[in-house]
Amino acid sequence: MAGMQRFCRHLAFCLAIAGLLAAPCLSAAPKQLTVTYDLLQQGVSIGTIKDQLNVSAGRYEINSLAEGKGIYKLMGERTLSSQGQVISNALRPAHFESRQSKHPNKVLISEFDWAKKILNMQIKDEQETVPLTKNVQDLLSVMYCWMWQPPKGKQISLDVATGKKLSPHAFVITEEKTPLVTEAGTFNVIKLADTEGEKTLYLAKEKGYLPVKLIVQDDGKQMEQVITSITGQ
Repeated sequence: MAGMQRFCRHLAFCLAIAGLLAAPCLSAAPKQLTVTYDLLQQGVSIGTIKDQLNVSAGRYEINSLAEGKGIYKLMGERTLSSQGQVISNALRPAHFESRQSKHPNKVLISEFDWAKKILNMQIKDEQETVPLTKNVQDLLSVMYCWMWQPPKGKQISLDVATGKKLSPHAFVITEEKTPLVTEAGTFNVIKLADTEGEKTLYLAKEKGYLPVKLIVQDDGKQMEQVITSITGQ
């Protein structure tokens, strides 16, 4: 269970989705999407994740719900929420929340003050402020930001607000030669591999760089988030 919790925190990285054969072709940035994923630990399914994305009038909102299966239900639900603007064809987060079950002492809230260039974080009962860098996403938006700004070149760097800190990341970009087969369909994918070797994110090229698989190496265990369905446009 601890592995799943750590995975969910990492989830920033997060992911999602794919393309059912009957699903619409995402040739442009989405307006509304619902994506579900299977959550696996060491190859065994332990839960599900449902992400919902809405974009309207230059603003976006993403909500993510993770639920365990079987004994993992005892962990309760974990929710992530990211809200902000779509500016210059990119996501710019304004508010991020992470909640584990209904425990008030497990709430993380981040407010992005772009005018003052600071990130205000509520970490349980404490407040912390750090300088806000230019290329920043939060734990949830970092999964979907590629649908507005597809990865280019051989490597890309950005900072991720995890709720507890601003964490720098660098990803090596490669195009996989072998299509990725999932329950939601088969996809040609772009791979973003964390230079620290902890996280690997796969984006479906013909689905507008929708995240379809995420792998996290965590404390000797491998956690995976693999798309199972997608609806919307």
